[in-house]
Amino acid sequence: QIKGFQSNIFTGTGFVLSNAGEQSTKGIEVDAMWLPTEAWKLTFASTWLDPKYDSFVGGEGVDGPEDLSGTTPAGIHKLTIDTSATYYFPLGSTESFVRAEYIYADKIQVIENVPADIASAKISTFNASLGFGWSNGLELILWGRNLFNDEWLLSAFPATAQPGSYSGYPNQPRTYGATLRWNF
Repeated sequence: QIKGFQSNIFTGTGFVLSNAGEQSTKGIEVDAMWLPTEAWKLTFASTWLDPKYDSFVGGEGVDGPEDLSGTTPAGIHKLTIDTSATYYFPLGSTESFVRAEYIYADKIQVIENVPADIASAKISTFNASLGFGWSNGLELILWGRNLFNDEWLLSAFPATAQPGSYSGYPNQPRTYGATLRWNF
C-alpha cells in the first residue's frame, strides 16, 4: 500500500501533480531457471498484479478531474511473462550459444487522461541472439530485438493546446545489431 501516492500527468497545457489518498497492489512473482543438461538453460519469470486506487478523488481522467477510486492505475500490466531458452555448443575452438526470448504483457491503458482505445499497450515481443567466444577473450554476439515488429505506445499525452488531439511515443521497432567485446 502506498499512502499519499503522487501522480504527475501532462494535460496538454501543463503538468498536474495530484495526491491519491491510497494505492494498493497485491500480486505474485515467479522466477525460475532450469538446466536440464550442460548445453541447455531455460528461464521463466512472471508477475501477476492486482493494482487499484483505493482512494483517488480529483485524479486526472480522460475528461478532466474525476474520482478514480476503485479503478486500475494506468501503465501497470496485470500479467507479464519473460521466458528464454539458451543452447550452448562448441564450434571448433569457440564457445557458442543461440538464445531465444519471448516477452508478453497483457493490455493496459497507458495513461489515465488518454482513452484506452487511443493509447493502450499489449506486448508480445520475440528476441534472439547468436554468440561466439574465443579463448583469446574476443566475443561476437549477433542479435535481433522485437523480431516480429510488435508495436505499442510507451507513453501518451494530450497534444499541447489542441483539445481532442493526442501524441505518444512508440516502442523501439525491429532492431538488429552486433556486439564485439574483448576481455583482457
